[in-house]
Amino acid sequence: MKLSFTILCLSAFLGSFSAPGATGPPGTVKTWGGGQTNFFTNLTNVTAIACSIDHSLALNANGTVAAWGYDIDGECDVPAGLTNVTAVAAGEFFSLALSSNGTVTAWGTDDCGQCDIPPALTNVVAISAGFAHALALESNGAVVAWGSDAWCQTNVPPGAQGPKSILAAGNFSLALMPGGSVVAWGIDNAGQTNVPGGLSNVVALAANTEYVLALTSNGAVTGWGDYPRLPAGLTNVSAIAAGEYHCMALESGPTVVAWGANQSGEGVVPSGLTGVSGLAAGWSYSAALVNTNAAGIPAIFLLNPTWAGNNFTVSFASQNGVTYMLQYKDTLDASPWTSLTPVTGRGDAMTVTDAYATNPQRFYRVTAQ
Repeated sequence: MKLSFTILCLSAFLGSFSAPGATGPPGTVKTWGGGQTNFFTNLTNVTAIACSIDHSLALNANGTVAAWGYDIDGECDVPAGLTNVTAVAAGEFFSLALSSNGTVTAWGTDDCGQCDIPPALTNVVAISAGFAHALALESNGAVVAWGSDAWCQTNVPPGAQGPKSILAAGNFSLALMPGGSVVAWGIDNAGQTNVPGGLSNVVALAANTEYVLALTSNGAVTGWGDYPRLPAGLTNVSAIAAGEYHCMALESGPTVVAWGANQSGEGVVPSGLTGVSGLAAGWSYSAALVNTNAAGIPAIFLLNPTWAGNNFTVSFASQNGVTYMLQYKDTLDASPWTSLTPVTGRGDAMTVTDAYATNPQRFYRVTAQ
């Protein structure tokens, strides 16, 4: 039996990270910079955001999608009736959505087949969108790619199968492997697929057309390709975002740090920005997922979801004295959530486990109090 699992960052105080967008507890979206118009100022119950060069997507807690920015190719024309969405990905001039049944929907430009979902694609647990190609991760660990292959970006190497996460950016692709190593393929005109030797313990990736950022388990950030040089003293990072020419990181506090280009104000973090649980970046545009109920409690990001046998595990950095609980549903419309044994934070990395994950599909969240 193949298990399809989805991490839902639905706790009041916790979030999980995915790149190039971000997910977190339901909240509002704060944007700054230029180039993307028609922003929905009434977005108040958003669980995920994704930005590209021209447009952005927001996933609402009710499983619907909002889109804004340029719409020349229909990239903001969310298909009517699209519901039960669990993840979104914004490519350049096209969009992807993953539904709770493991299927993928695409809209926008299709000049390279990037919106032509492979007929045999099933049980998808993660998606990512690049310049003119897309990636999907199936529950059995298979990485499926489609769209432009001009630079072999959809020619998935054998060593990239079975990853923890996937990322399509520009004309190249990345896979984060279970041991914390990174596999890259596609165009290498700026060294973006030239992964540094010895790189390990990577927990998250962010990338854009000509560079990659990697977040390691010790809260450090590494870059390769033609990336904006890292600011001095960047430490204790829990999330990263890669724009076309600027970058952002979420440090402990949580505090948003931005560096690189600032041609339209994308590098000027709004004063008083608090409760941030996720980041996303486009060309000259920045966005943050803000949980207004998280005052005084730093955002915590779920990492390393792993399925082995009948065991599902996920890790996070805990706070001393806070009680955490892993909960699951077999369908999104089922009620209530089933809670597993609570654990008490010790101020270090913790792992929670569902040892009896036998259903074909399961949705998870972590709550804190």
